[in-house]
Amino acid sequence: MLDTDLDGLNPQEAAEYVLSFITTLKKTEKDLALAGDDVTLWAGRVSLAREKGETALADQAQTRLNEAQVKKTRLGTEAGELRAKVSVLKEKLVKIRMLGTRSVDTDLLLAQLQMLAGEKDVLKEKFKEQEAAQKLDELKRKNTDGA
Repeated sequence: MLDTDLDGLNPQEAAEYVLSFITTLKKTEKDLALAGDDVTLWAGRVSLAREKGETALADQAQTRLNEAQVKKTRLGTEAGELRAKVSVLKEKLVKIRMLGTRSVDTDLLLAQLQMLAGEKDVLKEKFKEQEAAQKLDELKRKNTDGA
């Protein structure tokens, strides 16, 4: 199943699925902003260490800067992919909602009708059982009263 496949989901399930993607996108965008802040921070530290002539510190800060840049790039790519998926999912969700209001699930309708018909038979049986139990109780009372 593809990430953007909503087949077999009812409108509510599809909406929840799309919402989970939107939530992930928002978290990824927040992480991306934080990664951007890290890049700025470490770039400043590299600069400061070089100004002070601290080559060992500058090298360590450069390593951290490189890691922050890789993370920012990865998160940027991930966010872009999620935006594209969310866009597709939103379009599909609109279609599902429109189709849900216009179509009837014939299998579901048939199952419901069969269940209703079956319930009437079950109710008739329970009613007969209750009548029989009442008549039996009446006979028992008559026998105990007359004895």
